[in-house]
Amino acid sequence: PPLSLGRYTVNLSVIQNYLTEQKIDGWLVYSFRNQNPIAQAVSGLAHSGSRRWFCWIPAQGAPRWLVHAIETHMFVDLPAEMAGEMTRYVGWEEMEAKLPLLVGTSAGRPLRIAMEYSPRNALPYVSTVDGGVIELVRETTGAEIVSSGDLLQQMMAVLSAGQIAGHRRSAAGCLAVKDAAFAFIGQRLRNGQDVNEFEVQCFINDELVKLNLQTGVTSLCSVNANAADPHYISSPAHHKPIHKGDAVLIDMWSRETVNPDDSFADITWTAFCGAEVPPKMRQVFDVVAQARDATVRHIQDRLDAGLPAYGYMADDAARNVIIRAGYGEFILHRTGHSLGPTGHWIGANIDNLETQDRRQLIPNLMFTVEPGIYMPDFNFDDSPHAKGLGIRSEINCLMHADRVEVTTLPLQTQVIPILT
Repeated sequence: PPLSLGRYTVNLSVIQNYLTEQKIDGWLVYSFRNQNPIAQAVSGLAHSGSRRWFCWIPAQGAPRWLVHAIETHMFVDLPAEMAGEMTRYVGWEEMEAKLPLLVGTSAGRPLRIAMEYSPRNALPYVSTVDGGVIELVRETTGAEIVSSGDLLQQMMAVLSAGQIAGHRRSAAGCLAVKDAAFAFIGQRLRNGQDVNEFEVQCFINDELVKLNLQTGVTSLCSVNANAADPHYISSPAHHKPIHKGDAVLIDMWSRETVNPDDSFADITWTAFCGAEVPPKMRQVFDVVAQARDATVRHIQDRLDAGLPAYGYMADDAARNVIIRAGYGEFILHRTGHSLGPTGHWIGANIDNLETQDRRQLIPNLMFTVEPGIYMPDFNFDDSPHAKGLGIRSEINCLMHADRVEVTTLPLQTQVIPILT
């Protein structure tokens, strides 16, 4: 679904301090028909309207607006910090003529303007302003356009103490439900009863409800080759039975229902439906666990050396472990994603595979670390069902000024044998 950021409480001083420190003249916020969710969140508007609008947030001074003449009524109830001079336009020529007047000039050099843009679309999460608008701003103002990605992370992805506390409670709940789900599978198999992926998925949902955790997102239960598809979701019509000798992956994410601004927890664990885990399966899990731990260790080593840590470098650290072990062709996704009120959030991802996330991992940022190896044709045991294997180990991390904390302890250190 489209990124939803809600209505953000603007802190103008944070924005302007960042702009000043980075020698950026201002942030030009633009939207048209809700196409830029970041603009919606920053402006505090409930709806973007049907005409183009711009908001100029200078490094110093009050915001200024350029809005269509028939939609000025939408901007009368702006948050106090976003209120400012309102300039109207009617036609496109008038809009283009007034745009350079909105942002002003900087003596002796081109303006540096931040927008929701990423060079070469390296970071699509913040590329929410279309290329034509970027061209328009460059041509009418002569400005240098820079990405607002780091600014957005500092504004929106840094979590409050309350959001982090909510995450911790959700993490404890998810870990407990994970244990209950594996016990549910084990009980069914011991009693000779049928059990399938979708039943387990429903069981997880019911257990989350008991803990007042959100169930609007679907947790995953997959076996064997289905687990080799990282985003496989079972349904009443499409699911596989779970047999003795199967590999089972459970991926669940949730947050408390009380406060929609709290951060999600997001975990993945792998188990084996037997008493002794097959050596081939154990070997693959060990590689995944080593990649997971190498990611955290890399970040901590950077902090210990007084160096900044970055999402792209942490991703490389994980994938290098898997590649050196000979499983590189079975990597299907980045190592981790930003974590917040929507699960996948607006901060730095642990990613140099799908995108180039060169944003710094800053204090009170949360993210997942979830390397995986996915082999749909891999035979991991002599069981007739044991074809295909997907193993992922997912933890959640919180950045502090001097350390990275794993918030979803205990770590999974081995595949869980369900039938011990």
